Amino acid sequence: MRNIPCEVCGSNQHEFLFKGWDRIFANPGEFTIVQCQECGLLFINPQPEEEVLRKYYPKAYYTPRATPYREYSWLRRRILQDYFGYGEDLDSPKAFSFFRKTVLWPFKVRYGDSIPFIPRGRLLDVGCGNGTELYKLKATGWEVYGVEIDEEASSRARSVELEVFTGDLFKARYPDRFFHVVRMSFVLEHLPNPRETLVEIKRILQPQGRIYISIQNAQSLNYWLFRERWFALDIPRHLFTFNVRTIRRLLSSLDLKIQKIRFDSGTRTFLASLQYLVNERYNRGAFVLGNQPIVQSHLLRHFSHPFCWVVDRLGWGDLIYLEILRP
Repeated sequence: MRNIPCEVCGSNQHEFLFKGWDRIFANPGEFTIVQCQECGLLFINPQPEEEVLRKYYPKAYYTPRATPYREYSWLRRRILQDYFGYGEDLDSPKAFSFFRKTVLWPFKVRYGDSIPFIPRGRLLDVGCGNGTELYKLKATGWEVYGVEIDEEASSRARSVELEVFTGDLFKARYPDRFFHVVRMSFVLEHLPNPRETLVEIKRILQPQGRIYISIQNAQSLNYWLFRERWFALDIPRHLFTFNVRTIRRLLSSLDLKIQKIRFDSGTRTFLASLQYLVNERYNRGAFVLGNQPIVQSHLLRHFSHPFCWVVDRLGWGDLIYLEILRP
């Protein structure tokens, strides 16, 4: 365990918040969550060393199982074509195209985090897992690359002819200004060096290139409600938990500019946090032990949707999706 300064602002002034443990897999150990008094970043401090953290990533975490590789659905492909520049159908009559776009507009909102297409564009997915998303992007015309630390997951991705490097981003040694797009879906919070990682991404990204990052939101309503039982904290795998202000400050210090911000909760985080409360109340142990009736309830999921929708529109959603420009 080692004490670290704030990764965003460098301050050593931290406020103790609470202790936490591995509520998903029940691995032993207790960890201290602090908040930077200067910028508000939440993080584990002192932080566990790499060899200690490794045991908190059991084989089940990486899901290297035989996930089916499929292309995007017909509807998703149509949205990508009409709104994001993928294989535009130039022969379609303009009137029909306008009508189709009007009908499909709600689905455009649903797939709002789609990456606009760049002909002959090179795209890197950091933490790509089995490569199921890379497989879909490759089928749409991207030249795709991946980085994945888990050997079994990355090997499976290579088995379907995806170019995936096993290891971390720094060891991959990509050339300067090589990629048009870099994608990181819920990866940054796991890294012991988010600032250094973003510097490396900036190096390998072309000018005017884009970074698409998904992270948790420490200013979400559910964090306020559940605190240490907030499912998205995922102690100790999430070393850092950002909010809009802290991620903006980190990116700004690296001359990276946020272009778009979108919030999304879904129902899982709310119901899983509620499940944590119940598990603790009745000494039911960790998330993987036994049935989890609250999370598995279709009825509760259905009734939670309106609540999550309102929360997201207010900017209090659990998850933040960012589109970032490299000048």
